[in-house]
Amino acid sequence: MITRADSPRMVVISDLHLGNPFSSVRRRTVSFIHWAAANGYDICVNGDGFDVAQVSLGRFTHDVPEVLQALRGAIDKGSAVYYVVGNHDIVFEHFLIDWGGFKLAPFLNVRCGNLRVRVEHGHLYDPFFVLSPRLYDFCTWLGGLALALHPSLYRSWIRFERLRSRFTRKRGMSGIEGEPLSFFESAGRIEARGFDAVVFGHTHHTGWAELPLGGRYINPGSWMLSPHFVKIEDDKTELVNFAREDKVG
Repeated sequence: MITRADSPRMVVISDLHLGNPFSSVRRRTVSFIHWAAANGYDICVNGDGFDVAQVSLGRFTHDVPEVLQALRGAIDKGSAVYYVVGNHDIVFEHFLIDWGGFKLAPFLNVRCGNLRVRVEHGHLYDPFFVLSPRLYDFCTWLGGLALALHPSLYRSWIRFERLRSRFTRKRGMSGIEGEPLSFFESAGRIEARGFDAVVFGHTHHTGWAELPLGGRYINPGSWMLSPHFVKIEDDKTELVNFAREDKVG
């Protein structure tokens, strides 16, 4: 595994959850990979690109080969492809290593010109995951069962988290709506180590917030909800909606 990447320009996506019964992002993901390679971007999948924890075997075998083929095509065109391990794909890491196409990482310190960006899936900053791992795994399994039966429950849960955060956060508190404050606080601690921006995934909540020292915390969310990605180039980071970029790119 590696932990550092020097890249002139990079795009970061997160939480595709290919193989999950709710995930229907294969076509758009392939389109994004082709677009990124054609425009000379390195590509980073920031965890949970492939979903083993809530897998549907039929969905997995249908979606994953085409995405892997697209990534191989991007590598052949000169793009570096990085894969940061998440909590839904950690048991898949040996396959990713053996496949040989990815530069696998537990986290990634990206140097882009004068910009330093930390890319990490973020599950280690989730209080529920850290404090109650067995209960978290059980709830993940239960959630996968619920998704198989009623996929619409996923969007309802995300809306509930956003609504809850509006009432539980004190006025003036920073962070991304829907996330526990621990993610913003952890991003601030990473920023203090010399980073200009911090990119997490995991929470599936899209947004960005200014960090205490003037840097930026960004979460592209999950493509199961909206196709956002982080663009790193020209000494800046930007949160972009691929649905719009694809029309003008």
